[in-house]
Amino acid sequence: MGFPDRCIALPRDADEATISELCRQHTARLVAWIERQRQGGEDGGGAGEPALPRYDGSVYSACQMYQRHPRSRFHKVKANTRKSYVDSLTIIEREVGKRLIRNLTVLDVEHWYEMWRLPAVILSEDGRERPGGGGGRERIDRAHNAVAMFRTVLRFCAALRKSECKVLAEELKLVQFERGGAREEEMTLKHVSAFIRKVLELGRTGVIPADRARYLAIGVAAQFELLLRQKDIIGEWHASATEAGTAIAKGAVGIAAGDETWTGWFAWERIPGWRWRMRTSKSKYRAAAEFDLRKHSLLFPLLEQVPHHQRSGAIVKGEHGLPVRERSYRKWFRAAARAAGIPDEVWNMDTRAGGATEAEESGASLDAIQGALTHSKQDTTLRYIRRRTTKIADVAQARSQKRAADERGGDG
Repeated sequence: MGFPDRCIALPRDADEATISELCRQHTARLVAWIERQRQGGEDGGGAGEPALPRYDGSVYSACQMYQRHPRSRFHKVKANTRKSYVDSLTIIEREVGKRLIRNLTVLDVEHWYEMWRLPAVILSEDGRERPGGGGGRERIDRAHNAVAMFRTVLRFCAALRKSECKVLAEELKLVQFERGGAREEEMTLKHVSAFIRKVLELGRTGVIPADRARYLAIGVAAQFELLLRQKDIIGEWHASATEAGTAIAKGAVGIAAGDETWTGWFAWERIPGWRWRMRTSKSKYRAAAEFDLRKHSLLFPLLEQVPHHQRSGAIVKGEHGLPVRERSYRKWFRAAARAAGIPDEVWNMDTRAGGATEAEESGASLDAIQGALTHSKQDTTLRYIRRRTTKIADVAQARSQKRAADERGGDG
């Protein structure tokens, strides 16, 4: 049943009477614990409420408590955020789930971090380890996210008055763990143009459905041209009616299919006269942005090619004429990107950085780029501008010109 003390050491020098008394005390505690479990667990299971997982002091039970307790914030985050949480929780449960929290120290967590950041390995046919999908690179973000998730679990269980969780959570407050640096890759205009040409060619030759090819081209062009995130372009599917209702209340289009509902802003009903007004995900759907789609030379011709009978609902569709799903879009993008010669290190999300970099090199002001990206801070915008060689060269030239002018003035 998961009783936390599977083995209890008795004093070596205790006499028979002392040992008997200790055994009676521990047995009474065990019987009381079993009774609590039968009544629904020590942490919940009141009348009409589902029984909670038993907390036995292990890391695994703490993770399960965080995921299944009805008052956990785990149930309140968006589905894509919850998925990233589950990825980290899976690592924790699989690697260290059997450890008892009361026996852990900061040194243990630091060791986990070092272990989790190691490059990925796979087993070869002879059973030996060799570098795997990680390409030999350290997985710093993976390790940082897993430790951050463990801290979250500890804080939640501390709120349930699990004393050992509170102690370790307090000790970890003084420790910092390195996180990965900002991405340096970008999807350039050359990449985007090659992607559009190749995916449309794949559609014309029947390698992939023509409609899919057109929608992939529109999706990538829109992200690059409008400097928007993937979610702003393809929307998202919700299993939760509450999440879908919240998005629709903010002005998103809603399309129901079975038990799920799609919500999104990039829909044909939202672009009268080719002008699109929407609230971006980056601004938490508070600030509206307006785009004149006719001004975007990569995107607009693709939109015009869509047959009129298909101009309803989501602009980027997937199978069966429904809005595309994120997993399908991701898989289809990578296959087409490889066919176009785009390296695997360049991700779909890098279109936003590529567009911002092109804008900066074209002479757009930092304020204008910040506004287009809907960032509240310039520091955030600067992280999206990958190459600043043009500006560096401009500064060097300006300094050289000033020195030359100063020298001429001195000669006079």
